Amino acid sequence: MGNRKAIVTLAIGEKYLNEWKRVCAANWQKYADKHGYDIICIDKPLDDSKRAQGRSPAWQKCLILSQDYAARYERIVWLDSDILINHQTAPCIAAGVPPEKVGAVSAYWLSAPEVTRLVIDRMYKYWNLMAQDREYTVCDYYQNGGLPVEFDWVVRTGVLVLSPAHHRHLFEKVYYEYERTDINKDGEMPCLSYELLKADCVQWIDPRFDPVWLILKAYHYPFLLQPRIFFKAEGSALSARIKRKLTARLDNYIRRFITKRCASTAFANNYFLHFQRDAAEMLLIDDA
Repeated sequence: MGNRKAIVTLAIGEKYLNEWKRVCAANWQKYADKHGYDIICIDKPLDDSKRAQGRSPAWQKCLILSQDYAARYERIVWLDSDILINHQTAPCIAAGVPPEKVGAVSAYWLSAPEVTRLVIDRMYKYWNLMAQDREYTVCDYYQNGGLPVEFDWVVRTGVLVLSPAHHRHLFEKVYYEYERTDINKDGEMPCLSYELLKADCVQWIDPRFDPVWLILKAYHYPFLLQPRIFFKAEGSALSARIKRKLTARLDNYIRRFITKRCASTAFANNYFLHFQRDAAEMLLIDDA
């Protein structure tokens, strides 16, 4: 490990670690070799206290700059473990981000409010959530998180460009000072976003570094969010049951084929692709 930059992720639990190794490790390594990064995959909790066990493991990304290895690096890039990298086209993510700044992508990147509302409605219908849970605006997001509404932006925390020398104490502050359970539904993201913006240390980077596949699906390919539709089965109970089984198999085959084409297109059009809530679909990507 002779590089001055590292990519760090967290994959705790056999399921998530095996998934990262099987789908992401080789993909990330191609990018790391191209741009001079070490890769560090954390597979055990950095904090195993009772307090830590009571909230999402995502909070522990706030501790990565506190580890012994961090002092060896000038820049650390945090990636959630369900991201694929388009290593053929993606530039070095740390280039152009000053060391004192945190490079990040805005969560509310759709500029037109009516488009944002449409996409959110499609996603929440897919999740079968009620209207009162929907966060159409930045104001909604912070208010639902129990935080002051002071900013016009939300930092997406799945991809972050960090500097141990400049940001360790800020990340530790978020980890140790925030306790309220009303902001845990999105893990650390509301709190970390708020504190990063409050510290005025965010450098916005190209949104192609952290597009979320579900948002792209809802925006460009809403038909992928539709439930399966079976043909009406007629005839005897036996023939109807067989017809339902055959239709389900055909539906799965067609859905998989179309999803593969759409996801591969989204991957080709971006630098990274974040499979939040759809990690299994990483396996569908061509040329990853």
